[in-house]
Amino acid sequence: MFGWTGKILRVDLSEKKIALIETEQYSDRFIGGLGIGEKIYWDEASPDKDAFHPDNPLIIMTGPLAATSAPAASRWVICGKSPLMYPETFYSGSMSGFFGAELKMAGFDGIVITGRASSPVYVSIHDAHVEIKDARHLRGLMNSETRERIRNEEGEKVKLLSIGPGAENGSRIGIILTDVAGSGSRGFGSVMGAKNLKAIAAAGTGKIPVADAARIQRIRARIKEMTGPGYFNLYGNPIALPGSTVEKKVHCHGCPMGCWRSLHRSAAGNEGIRKCQTPLFYSLWDRKLHKEVTESSFIATTMANDYSLCVLEIVFLLMWMEKCYEQGILTEKDTGLQMNTMGSLEFLEAMFQKIARREGFGDLLAEGVVIAAEKTGRASEEIAKELRMFPYGPKVFPQSALLYAVEQRPPITELHEVCTAPTKWALWHTSGGEKSYVSTEVLRKISRQFWGSEAAVDFSTHEGKALAAIKIQHREYAKESLILCDFVWPIYDNAGSADHVGDPTLDSQLLSAVTGKEISGAELERTAERIFNLNRALMLREGRKGRVDDCLPERLFIEREEPIMDVFGMHNPQLLLPGAGDEIISRKGKAVDKEKFELLKDEYYELRGWDRATGFLKKEKLAELDLPEVAEQLKHKVI
Repeated sequence: MFGWTGKILRVDLSEKKIALIETEQYSDRFIGGLGIGEKIYWDEASPDKDAFHPDNPLIIMTGPLAATSAPAASRWVICGKSPLMYPETFYSGSMSGFFGAELKMAGFDGIVITGRASSPVYVSIHDAHVEIKDARHLRGLMNSETRERIRNEEGEKVKLLSIGPGAENGSRIGIILTDVAGSGSRGFGSVMGAKNLKAIAAAGTGKIPVADAARIQRIRARIKEMTGPGYFNLYGNPIALPGSTVEKKVHCHGCPMGCWRSLHRSAAGNEGIRKCQTPLFYSLWDRKLHKEVTESSFIATTMANDYSLCVLEIVFLLMWMEKCYEQGILTEKDTGLQMNTMGSLEFLEAMFQKIARREGFGDLLAEGVVIAAEKTGRASEEIAKELRMFPYGPKVFPQSALLYAVEQRPPITELHEVCTAPTKWALWHTSGGEKSYVSTEVLRKISRQFWGSEAAVDFSTHEGKALAAIKIQHREYAKESLILCDFVWPIYDNAGSADHVGDPTLDSQLLSAVTGKEISGAELERTAERIFNLNRALMLREGRKGRVDDCLPERLFIEREEPIMDVFGMHNPQLLLPGAGDEIISRKGKAVDKEKFELLKDEYYELRGWDRATGFLKKEKLAELDLPEVAEQLKHKVI
């Protein structure tokens, strides 16, 4: 199999047994990554068992392009039932770094982990040799020390997944840490902890065969030309905290471009890899307490990762605690924390220790903000609801309304696709063409190629937005199955051509070159539609009610200005967008029109081939997509 090793590793921790699954039984219908992860979960997970139940699988899956010369294609997916989703349901996370490529070079396309070890263990993979090893000596250690000790035992070459104490003790917010500060959130670290799995170490010496290496190099050359002089990479310039400096970019395996992931050095000489904007959130409390940004903001993310606590969920917990304290819902006696020192390292460490040990108030915080607020009471729940963020949201982009409403997980990769080309257009508009070549004419051509119509970027109307949302979802589900980096793919605009329009078929060309199975852009989209519909089936099987749950919070239907919290707003604070013809409109302070939103859902369901009244799947559509297992098992929600 070109692009694959042909084997998925199965690890039963309860029985301490190792077995193999053939990749080929899944790859034709579901590609890899998220697609195969969904299918294995559909076949093996128990909808009535909670996320921490030993029977529910934790699935790690690479794609057909990983560990090949395909550019920015070394990511991998971790998926299963998330304990941090409310209610618990299937979820997936896209992971970065080198582990996925190393796993494939060791001879495995993925790992399916079931059961629960009787005492802490870690899995050691050196090429074909797989062993479940005792990890009792690692119990309770932070991620940094765990990783150091395992490298001493397994060799410096190993690439690691590991968890710290915050994921070992039954919290819902535990992360899995991998190399270059990559993390898998939504509680998957805690699922590892529930299985008594401290780490996975992989080292491989193999090579992944490809069908047409010369064609891959031609595609790489074309991408280099497209992203050459004049190309503006929205995610290519790292953001440094005040007082810190960017030492160098940190690239994942096979990445030709780089992104925000970079090595930063603080004024005090501390170093850490930063990949997004989370340290800026921590600086909100740092500034309040110290009147400036200090080492506290710089160290906060690294400290959370070391404990295996989700850095973003901690931000939400801090916001919630602060509001509850200000309104008298929580007191210092309740929390056992010195609330007037929020923003200091001492406060954060005390909070992290309480969560990691599930001690006192930390036992509540370990549940995550939604459950913590529910257990605290109604007024607290209202505060938690207001904390939910909507980057690239429905108030600005009508197609985002469908993405937020229909997706169970925060659809950040889809939202990045919504915003990238319009942000480059905003740079063109506000700079008189100096900072970008994505004019209104170019944006409309991009929209026709990538979103199905020019109307999709006329933001004075809802025309074309349902089709655009579907096109975006299909491309992103294909991307998460191949699995390609969100900061590089897709390439919407082209610095090296006269029309400046990117090529939406590059991913299918790359898949064809690697596997030797020629697949067109339309065929890849069809496979992605199958994967998306299987995801919908999973949601329905695990309790989603269809149309009634495809909804938005009431606050989005209220006209008011929202705080800027995304790249589009950072570059375009007036939220300007093209309308019809030469018209320029502003979405600042606007609201989602409730009646139009319901009509948009009608159109979306019709285009999807779903039942318009219920949002349920239809038998004929499932037959068309070759998903007979869904029609058979989901009879009560198939029409």
